[in-house]
Amino acid sequence: MSTYAAMFSAAGRLAPKPFALGAGAVCLVSFLSQFLLAAPVMSRASIVPFLLVQSAIAWFWYALHTKRLRDAGRSSGLVVALTALYGLAIVLLLLVTVAANAPGGSDAEGIAGIFQVFLLLFLIGSVLSDPHLGIFGVVALGILALVMLPIAIAMGFTVWAATRPRVASAP
Repeated sequence: MSTYAAMFSAAGRLAPKPFALGAGAVCLVSFLSQFLLAAPVMSRASIVPFLLVQSAIAWFWYALHTKRLRDAGRSSGLVVALTALYGLAIVLLLLVTVAANAPGGSDAEGIAGIFQVFLLLFLIGSVLSDPHLGIFGVVALGILALVMLPIAIAMGFTVWAATRPRVASAP
């Protein structure tokens, strides 16, 4: 099997070190893929490049974790569930992105987007600097925790999979 075919295949086993390198590459590509949601790309090619890259990322993440868990003698059922959760998160992101870029917008939307980012940073700074959060702070932190939960679960699962010891022969 060629190197590229082996990389994207869920068959076989994967040692911890190559798994860690692959997981780092997936994280980097996932981060960089967010630039495909930029206005110039969206106006020329729509959401299709982002969707294609995210599909490849999801499959590569699945293949990496399946091979690593097979090498550790574990079942890959949880990998399927987490990949499905990732897919649902991408669908939600796509729905929000398409709704935000609906026809009839103007150049003021770009300025509004920048304003929203600064407003979010201001709110996070305000909430975290206040020793007595109040109901607004508690709700804001709760929403922030819910947004970050899937990322934390995926990262924790990746670290857990990387630290599983190898077995002599996989089942």
